[in-house]
Amino acid sequence: MNLSQIGLALGGAHLVAGLLALLRPAAAGAWLKSFPRRVFPGVVLMLGGTAWFVWNLYSSNLTDFAEWRPIMYGGAVLLGVGSCFFVQDYLAVRGACVVALLGCDAILDVQRIHDSPWHAVIAAWCYLVIVLSVWWVQAPWRVRDLAGWLVAVPGRLGRVGTGFAAFGALVVALALTQFP
Repeated sequence: MNLSQIGLALGGAHLVAGLLALLRPAAAGAWLKSFPRRVFPGVVLMLGGTAWFVWNLYSSNLTDFAEWRPIMYGGAVLLGVGSCFFVQDYLAVRGACVVALLGCDAILDVQRIHDSPWHAVIAAWCYLVIVLSVWWVQAPWRVRDLAGWLVAVPGRLGRVGTGFAAFGALVVALALTQFP
């Protein structure tokens, strides 16, 4: 993928999420409140993140660790699959964080070689996601608390959704004009 495609996907996702929160705050709030403790999406996200991580490990050039590679594969698979069985509390948050970290790694690799100074918007978003993912993976109940805070006051989720939609529109505009 190139930076324009990443910008369109990222901006489109933020635009859709923001509009859903703005136009259907009750449904979006109910989903936000239920997501952290859902097991099935957590299993899907965790297994997908595990497969992605193992693929990255397989396709990397780790000549210094060549003899350790089978142990690293086994450890990653055991950790990912074991999490699905033994750490089911907030598994959806943990799985989403794993996928977000791997996604940011891929996005940062692509944006790094782009000429436009506007690529810093994508980089800043990635670093924010990385910080939040690391924080939430070790304290996933904070996502539950954030969801509760967002729906506690009528209109708050809509205002946050407006911000998400505005950011999404900005990233889509950048993708169409600055990231050819």
